[in-house]
Amino acid sequence: MIGRNDPCLCGSGKKYKKCCEGKQQVTTEQVFLDEIEHVLQTFYNVYPEKKDIKDYIDIVNEWSPKLDSHLQRELIEAVALDDFFFHKRADIWANYLKRTMKKMIRPKMVELLNGWNQPSLFIGEVVAIEENYFKAVHALTKEELFIRRESNRVIPEGMQVFSFLLPDGSKADNQFLAVSTLIFFPTNYKQAFDNFASQFDRSNNSVEQFLKDNHLNFWIGLVDSGYSGEEYTSFEIEVVDQAKQFLEEKNIEAPQLLVSLEDYLVEKKPKARKPAAIAAGAIRFAQERNLLNGTTFTVKEIAENFGVSSSSLNKYYQELLDYDAVLA
Repeated sequence: MIGRNDPCLCGSGKKYKKCCEGKQQVTTEQVFLDEIEHVLQTFYNVYPEKKDIKDYIDIVNEWSPKLDSHLQRELIEAVALDDFFFHKRADIWANYLKRTMKKMIRPKMVELLNGWNQPSLFIGEVVAIEENYFKAVHALTKEELFIRRESNRVIPEGMQVFSFLLPDGSKADNQFLAVSTLIFFPTNYKQAFDNFASQFDRSNNSVEQFLKDNHLNFWIGLVDSGYSGEEYTSFEIEVVDQAKQFLEEKNIEAPQLLVSLEDYLVEKKPKARKPAAIAAGAIRFAQERNLLNGTTFTVKEIAENFGVSSSSLNKYYQELLDYDAVLA
């Protein structure tokens, strides 16, 4: 076995600890993360089985009349599915883990799965962002924990977050990963989270029991506060929709523009009187960044299309340029 201070086997002339040891660690960690993702994805690919479909549909039918005035059917089915797996029929998850562990070779994965007996429902607030995790505070217990980020997309501090969580295998007591999709909520729904936490404070139940008994009530509270499935404010949605409409009318596909625009909106929270001013600035920004597949427009043409002044357009064009430069 090569020692950390031995010459690296790659022939670089450097010590192993200064050369390929770090690369090997990164590779090993990525294999571990890929294996975790495979276990989770396989579960959702295989279950619920045909014999369990009726029980799941019963939950969807119970939830839908109370939520479908605001939420799309797909979101209702998704959150009801996790309630089915992790609250109503926890035996399905438990049996899956038992079968999966029998197939595992690496002791690290067996150890991890042994600690995955019960995914926990988390609702709380994002308070800090790190490279691989974001720190969140539990709305009911005020406990701080770290949740592994699923992408490099911007996560603004102050957003509310919902997911079922499991230990992430790092062996840190307060580091977790999402079993189901992480759902983020704009800051204007914080009151709904606070109201739910107040209901818990008035109860005599444990956190786990309260969340199990009141999962549907949590979503009803969100719907009552006006939530309709969006991760953005109505103003931010309008900006993106206007940019999309322009692209569709001009028969242009520019997915990278929409990603950059959404990140800019949620992180910088630009203050504009009209959403169209930001959308227009985004189109000029995309043109300058060669994101419009070679199609070009004059500033006057863009401004007239959106019904805004050239000065307003240029203000947000410049802000997007500055934001993009910081990220580069």
